[in-house]
Amino acid sequence: MPLPIALDYRPALLSRAGIGRATRELARALGERDDLAVHLFGHSFARAAVPFEPHPAARLHRLPIPGRSLGWLRRFGVGADHLAGRARVFHWTDYVQPPVARARKVLTVHDLAFVRDAGWHGGQAGALRERTRAMVAAADALVVPSHATAADVRAFAPGHARLQVIPFGSDHVPTAPSAHPLAGRDYALCLGTIEPRKNHLGLLAAWRRLPVPRPLLVCVGARGWACEEIVTELAAAEREGLLRWLRRADDDLLWPLLQHARLMVYPSLWEGFGFPPLEAMALGVPVVANDCAPLRELGDGALVLTDARHVDALADALERAWRDASLRSEKIDHGRRRAAAFRWRDCAARHAALYREVAE
Repeated sequence: MPLPIALDYRPALLSRAGIGRATRELARALGERDDLAVHLFGHSFARAAVPFEPHPAARLHRLPIPGRSLGWLRRFGVGADHLAGRARVFHWTDYVQPPVARARKVLTVHDLAFVRDAGWHGGQAGALRERTRAMVAAADALVVPSHATAADVRAFAPGHARLQVIPFGSDHVPTAPSAHPLAGRDYALCLGTIEPRKNHLGLLAAWRRLPVPRPLLVCVGARGWACEEIVTELAAAEREGLLRWLRRADDDLLWPLLQHARLMVYPSLWEGFGFPPLEAMALGVPVVANDCAPLRELGDGALVLTDARHVDALADALERAWRDASLRSEKIDHGRRRAAAFRWRDCAARHAALYREVAE
């Protein structure tokens, strides 16, 4: 008999960022399995920002229930598991977790950047750290997308009985040819929410050191947190003609932008996984990225790594990856092979096995 499980699907409805992407694609892959009855917890007063397109076998439960009322309902025995098909296993997919009454609980910890450096998350870091500590303690099993994040979680919450590394997939990336979004002009692409950890200020400083005429830089990312200085600098660079900043882009624009980029730039100071570099590799786009443990693990030699905290080193890596034909060919070939190893079917299979383990 199929095991009834539920995912907190709200990130997939409300965001196009990495956690939303991971939740959407995992739900779609789980829906393809006949050993699970997949329920999606989508109750929220907020309007959906992303169309609902899971596998048809996955059932969405969505009513305009304010998040602040969920704790009150839980006191009467009505948890998120009851509101999502009376699931036996409930999967918390984000950093804000709805209260669960009776189901076993699986928690994905995407990263612990707010523990590694509180300054990356402004005034929210302390509350986020304590909430995550409580949810880690409450979970029956933990999932992380990389061994680097597993090491962070073990240091943060030593001794948790069940901790599994389950990487995400890359085969959601469309590979069919698309029209060039910038009329054939070469450009480098940077994807990521505008927040301190993504290191846009370091990228801008390095870009200004490139020889003139500089390539066009396209930045795609919505405003995040603690980003006032970054926003000011991005807007100034845009007025200068140094870059184009797209505050938002749906998939109809995002995939052509990525497919036709000559270079992906990812100077993020720390990651839990790293969707944009993986998606770029899948499309045969070379990537310059910060040399940190999660991105070394993700790329396994396929990325052009540099210390993105140092402007000259980042500028040198950008120049080489833009112009060195031999380096570009090597990284493109390696990147395609590396990305092909990340499949959502495998991700779903390992989640399904974990759900059965905790249910029993």
